[in-house]
Amino acid sequence: MDDETPRGTGAPDPFAKAATLDARSLRGLAHPLRVRILNLLQDRGPATGKTVSEWVDTSSASASYHLRQLAVHGFIEEDPALGTSRERWWRARHEGFRFPEHLDADEPELSTAVRMAVAAGWSERLAAAVNMWAAQPEGWREAQVMSGRRTELTLEELAAFREEARALFDRYARGSGAPGSRPVHIQFAAFPDPEDRGTGEETDGEAET
Repeated sequence: MDDETPRGTGAPDPFAKAATLDARSLRGLAHPLRVRILNLLQDRGPATGKTVSEWVDTSSASASYHLRQLAVHGFIEEDPALGTSRERWWRARHEGFRFPEHLDADEPELSTAVRMAVAAGWSERLAAAVNMWAAQPEGWREAQVMSGRRTELTLEELAAFREEARALFDRYARGSGAPGSRPVHIQFAAFPDPEDRGTGEETDGEAET
């Protein structure tokens, strides 16, 4: 997922083939299972409803329902080269999706539901990585990283930090094929402390409480 803001003209845009969400398509992703299914189809390629049900550990009927909803909202489509009269194969239509930030103001409940679904997927993926952390091969084990910070930033500093972090993401974004490479997931979040009830506005040098 990429929060959509203007980008520079340097490195190629890794989200050039991404879907751009709008008020209608938000509804198609406002369920954690659908976000998970879409991510799996993007990562693993086309699959049948039965395979998807096994991936996400749900019934075939539930998987079929969520696949149809993703198709209705334009995120996936049938793959005619693989499908038969008895079995449908589904494939992702895009690589990732952009999240225009005006949707947080225009559709706050739906945008929150989608962000929660994405966050749940990130949490699940991180938990799986932690379970494998110590078992990774030498070199890979030391190169992986979990890190967090709490700091004090102005609005301008947070915006600048976000752009620098995104530029770093973009610099390392590429497909498969590099000798010795493995798929690597990079997750990033930066946000005001949820326990801080201040407005972020200066008030005689002291933060509101």
